[in-house]
Amino acid sequence: MTQPRIVLYSALLCPFAHRARIALKASGAVYETVEIDLKNKPAWYAPNINPASKVPAISYGAPPDSDVTKPPAGTFLLPESALVVQFIASLYPQIDYKDPIIRAKASFAQLQWDNLVAGRWRKYQFEGSEQDLEPLLEGLKQFSDSVPEEILGDEYGVADIILGPFVTRLFIFANEDIGKWAPGSGPKLVSALSGPEYDKLRKLGAKLDKWPALQETIDNDILVKKFTEILKNH
Repeated sequence: MTQPRIVLYSALLCPFAHRARIALKASGAVYETVEIDLKNKPAWYAPNINPASKVPAISYGAPPDSDVTKPPAGTFLLPESALVVQFIASLYPQIDYKDPIIRAKASFAQLQWDNLVAGRWRKYQFEGSEQDLEPLLEGLKQFSDSVPEEILGDEYGVADIILGPFVTRLFIFANEDIGKWAPGSGPKLVSALSGPEYDKLRKLGAKLDKWPALQETIDNDILVKKFTEILKNH
């Protein structure tokens, strides 16, 4: 049976779009990618693909010869990275943890990142205030505590896909000292994360670093170069 056509609307630098690329790579699905310039979005994107004008989005089931800029009526269109990942996992369940308890534990850790780390990390990276470091470290400690030991082995799941772009970027940007902070603040953060209370966070980062589905769907050299430029102009 021929796989329905999948078209991914993506942007290389966007961590949310990276989630979708990881899921599709891990699934082994055949798909096409349409790169969206987030600084100069095409006029057709919002009215024809995603009214919110965000990436990622996917189209599913369009005829093979149809125009990717205007999928025909009846084509399934889905925005929002977490929804896209869950949809791909419903088509290819092998990309998630087999054990429902492990899936639930991993999902809780994912929520902890969203609630305790995401906003604090963005604030620290983009504003660089020294007073923002301790709240970030406390959030990362609580996140590390929430990471279940069961997901630190060789198996990968949806939670790894959701967390992957963000956990890896935190370590990349900190190691490369890419932030609107005083010089040396990135390595200082990395040094602070060397303590035992961050052990599971480091193990998760190391696990994600060696995952082909993640590493083969991003160019870290371009990521570092582009974000260095972005933060200089922020």
